[in-house]
Amino acid sequence: MTTKDIEVKTYIFIWLSLVVLTGVAVSVAGMDLAGWSMAVALVIAFLKSGLILLYFMHLKEEKGSRLLRWMIPGVLAILILFIGITFLDVAFR
Repeated sequence: MTTKDIEVKTYIFIWLSLVVLTGVAVSVAGMDLAGWSMAVALVIAFLKSGLILLYFMHLKEEKGSRLLRWMIPGVLAILILFIGITFLDVAFR
């Protein structure tokens, strides 16, 4: 299996991005965003997990990346559907 070498600068940039996103997540957790707190937290978590999957798990260089690009949004859509159904269930009790 051959993989392209990723420069150290890229890893440092991704790591710094993860640190910044963690800082943003911590600061947003302390803010009162009313109903948007959960949505913002999920967006930040999605971005962080995407960076980790693509760069640290080397999925960016995989040959089946077309399948991966369709699978991740599909799984995310199902997750959003389940969370939405749960919120609707709790809201109308």
